[in-house]
Amino acid sequence: MPTLSLESGAPVSNADLSVTKVVGLIDELIAVVEEENRNLARGMPASLSNSTARKTALAEDVERWAMHVHRHDLGGVADRAMRERLVEQVRRLNTVMDENVTRLRQAIAASQRRVDAIMQAVRTDLASRAPYGHNGQIAGPRTASGWCGKGIRA
Repeated sequence: MPTLSLESGAPVSNADLSVTKVVGLIDELIAVVEEENRNLARGMPASLSNSTARKTALAEDVERWAMHVHRHDLGGVADRAMRERLVEQVRRLNTVMDENVTRLRQAIAASQRRVDAIMQAVRTDLASRAPYGHNGQIAGPRTASGWCGKGIRA
């Protein structure tokens, strides 16, 4: 037995309700991903993104509800506009997710460059303090008692 729409009072099928649920979840997922994309565009490191857990949960919900709609035949959706909205939102989600993947890759690459720069600075600093030079000889100025490395007193 169909239920009634709250807005129009017209009969609504279970398929219509399921599609409405999927569209709502997709809308929410799009909003979360777009916010993450804005943060990544501002240069926020990927590791600081707080939206990963929410994106995962929403994606699982969308998948579960989409399977439900598929099992119960989308053709049973009476409202053509609702079907078209679902298709349009899936296209929009694909576009937003493609942008998200690109931005996440860029953020990961930027994080890797930061790590590489820090590691190079650490290596340079350690090398400048080392008591031995690249040839294995004691580095540093010669004193009356022999060679003395930086920071080592004779």
